[in-house]
Amino acid sequence: MSAITIRNARIVDPASGRDELASLRVENGLIADIGEGIAQDSDHIIDAKGAILAPALIDLRAAIEPAFTPGGETLDSLARAASASGIGTMVISPTSDMPMDQPETITSLRAAALPLPVRILICGGATKGLAGETISELGLMAASGAAFVSQGNGPISDTVTLRNLFSYASGFELWVACPPRDPGLSRNTVAAEGEAAARLGLNVEPTVSERIAVDRDTSLAELTGARLMIDRVSTRDGVDAISRARKRGIEICATASIASLVLNAVDADGLDPAFRLSPPLRHEDDRRALVAAIESGLIDAVVSDHRPLDLDRKAQPFAKATPGSISIETLLAAMLGLVHEEELDLASALRPLTNGPAELLGLPQGRLEEGAPADLVLIDGDAPWVFNTRSSASARRNSAWHNRRFQGRVLMTMVDGGIIYNLKG
Repeated sequence: MSAITIRNARIVDPASGRDELASLRVENGLIADIGEGIAQDSDHIIDAKGAILAPALIDLRAAIEPAFTPGGETLDSLARAASASGIGTMVISPTSDMPMDQPETITSLRAAALPLPVRILICGGATKGLAGETISELGLMAASGAAFVSQGNGPISDTVTLRNLFSYASGFELWVACPPRDPGLSRNTVAAEGEAAARLGLNVEPTVSERIAVDRDTSLAELTGARLMIDRVSTRDGVDAISRARKRGIEICATASIASLVLNAVDADGLDPAFRLSPPLRHEDDRRALVAAIESGLIDAVVSDHRPLDLDRKAQPFAKATPGSISIETLLAAMLGLVHEEELDLASALRPLTNGPAELLGLPQGRLEEGAPADLVLIDGDAPWVFNTRSSASARRNSAWHNRRFQGRVLMTMVDGGIIYNLKG
């Protein structure tokens, strides 16, 4: 593989705290050197002209659709969208349509992903059909290469089943991703509790639902020694409960969706089904609590929560629409919006998209250091653009981000030293 030198780049590496104007050299798929005076005799020299050079993103939650779904999102279409979005590694997550609860499914998806430009990992379904009743064959799934297991959007109601799941998973050191939603308080709800939702007659979920769920799940994790991932915390109550559990020394991690960090319940007040999401969009004080938890490091990873859907499933009254939005292509730009709004500094915004998730899964990616895999993204942090679903690389068009203005665009994505996306073509 030829050597590549990227010069005049603002190199930002949240893992080391590096933020400097310098050059980076890539050889044989690895980062060979970083600094101001490195050799410029590479086969290919790229002048970054001051653009941001960071580790390629790692997204822990994105979905595809079952094979042979007409017009559905496939591994190929998702990989195209991801490569144009600065993502080098992504995890395919189970859904009710595609529960991925069999080891054979893990094996076949991993094999199908091998030729793709983006590194794809598979998350297995923790229970059969994600129904929360029968535990999947976790040992065989781990042996098949599952990155971790998830219960999807549905919390497990039966506490004995959850305890058994945690005990089983702890034997394989698998992270178990559970949505922090109390089964009773979240059942059949479509919006966050508040005056507007009550006025509109929507079934609402109170924020205490997350506190109760986090308290229950972390207590069981403490009992069983399980590695618990709080999957998409969305409220101040949830954040506070995670903080309390961490102080008790429980091995947990937490994620948040990009929608919960940037949007709020006001966006859903018009009952546009594009904003029907899970978890539901919360109130502004909840959103600010999530941002503060990103800054403090309490939240380890930010996920796209990319959920492609046929428009027939979204073109319904708000309460009947299937929750979900395509979000891969707007993940980085939406996060950079928090930087432009001065809610986060650049390193804090990039950390949960790079070395945060890398450390959770024990990956060598997500950092800029000599010998690390050359998974890189070059970003024009100021470039204005508008996301339009008609030009999306995703196979689906259900988006809460349609026609939204952003500032910050991917110029180039590199995986293992190979350029997989270049904005200039």
